Amino acid sequence: MIELSEALTTLATSPVAKDREAIARLEKAAQVDINRILGELENQSMLAEIGLFDSLHERRRLTRKMILSAGLMCSGLSCLITIWLRPGYAIAITPIGFITGAAASSLMLANEAKNSSKNNL
Repeated sequence: MIELSEALTTLATSPVAKDREAIARLEKAAQVDINRILGELENQSMLAEIGLFDSLHERRRLTRKMILSAGLMCSGLSCLITIWLRPGYAIAITPIGFITGAAASSLMLANEAKNSSKNNL
């Protein structure tokens, strides 16, 4: 598939009169020449890619924090309950609580992402 900037360049250099007229109408509507339009398209494309990258990086960072906090919360809760019921098992139960909390949080996030992708289609 040809990119928009390449298609506009092809139309601007085309020997067909209708193509040149279409570019002239585009320049008149935008009140700038075709080279400036192409430059702005490239700049907007780069900004969109940077914004997408930053958004994905931020989303991944927040996801990691959420999974970690859920794991810590579950390990703390399981440790407190274990200390209250069976104090000798607290050290063995704490990592199990962390793993359980982190796994539950990651499953919840994965299920939420799956449902949101279905809704977007």
